[in-house]
Amino acid sequence: MSNIFLNRQFVLVAAANHFLFLIVATWSLLPLYIVEIGGDKTDVGLVMGSMGVTSLGCLPVVAPLIDRYGRKLFIIVGSLIAGPSNLGYLWFDSYSHLMIAVRLVQGLAFAACFNACSTAVVDLVPQERRAQGIGLFGVSGSLAVAVGPYLGEKAILAMGFGAYFTLLAAFGLMGFVAGLAFKEPSRTERPGEAQGFFTTAYRGGYLSMMVLAAVFGSGFAAMSTYFPLLAQELGLRVATFFAVYGVSLICVRVLLGQLADQIERGKLILACLVGFGIMLVLTSRIDSQWDTALVGGFFGLLQGLSYPAMMARMVDRSEENNRAVVVSLFTGSFGLGIHLSALAWGFIADLESLAVMYLVAGLTMFVSAAAWAKLVAGNRTG
Repeated sequence: MSNIFLNRQFVLVAAANHFLFLIVATWSLLPLYIVEIGGDKTDVGLVMGSMGVTSLGCLPVVAPLIDRYGRKLFIIVGSLIAGPSNLGYLWFDSYSHLMIAVRLVQGLAFAACFNACSTAVVDLVPQERRAQGIGLFGVSGSLAVAVGPYLGEKAILAMGFGAYFTLLAAFGLMGFVAGLAFKEPSRTERPGEAQGFFTTAYRGGYLSMMVLAAVFGSGFAAMSTYFPLLAQELGLRVATFFAVYGVSLICVRVLLGQLADQIERGKLILACLVGFGIMLVLTSRIDSQWDTALVGGFFGLLQGLSYPAMMARMVDRSEENNRAVVVSLFTGSFGLGIHLSALAWGFIADLESLAVMYLVAGLTMFVSAAAWAKLVAGNRTG
């Protein structure tokens, strides 16, 4: 672990990612501004959700370009747009649907910077320590999620929304500086050999892992999106869940990250699938603050192990000329699972209850685990 931390280029990429996620985490306060200038809850949903259109939709175009022109270009351009673009919100004296245009640009910038950073980390970390390196890289984002909203709230309370948007712009500029300092390793492949997004997905044998990433994304959405509503129904403090989850996630990635490299990745992913199923079923039965802490810790453990293991398994079969595409296939599938399942889980919760929703989500994980176990067994005998 120490060797990775001492790698200057790894630290610079992690720093750029940290500043990017400081922006993303602090965006959680943007709805306050939308309402402040006259928007309603529907407007909040339109503005906040529109980012997903470009952050996912642009990947078939952006990912091959990252492979062709290098990671550094997209880190610095993405950072430079994702931060200072927030000053554009100050042009609106009252709510306007044109704010969605700013959000669409930010989705494009986020996708470019995040996938370039993720690919750069894969380039830098040896394959035998790839999952550990991906996990440690993820800590930069986890810390940002814990710090960003706090700093944003302080800025708003002290000096208003002008200071808030200036803070977001500053985060982007700091990420830009980290990206400028990053020295991309020399590449052996010629730029013209970059492969297409859909061609890689279909011909490269990545479809099963993409579906699996989407399944894990659905479990992530069930916990991160709907647990606050469940806690509110039961009169429990949701802060306990997120605090324990954050601590558990960081501890697992720092202290246990090597497990995803020491244990066969397919077996670890299967164990995490079963674990997610158990966790979701247990969530449907919680009735105390202690249960909230237990589920939060369990969530951090499973997320901390499964995400690096899945991403490492996908990129283990990648090459220099399609690595960004493969990384984007994974991150895009995980994100798509989050967005699509959020709608499905909400429908089930409205139709029945949150408890039933969590039972259905747990059953989905168990069915997926059975299918994954059969697929892995078939690959061994084939």
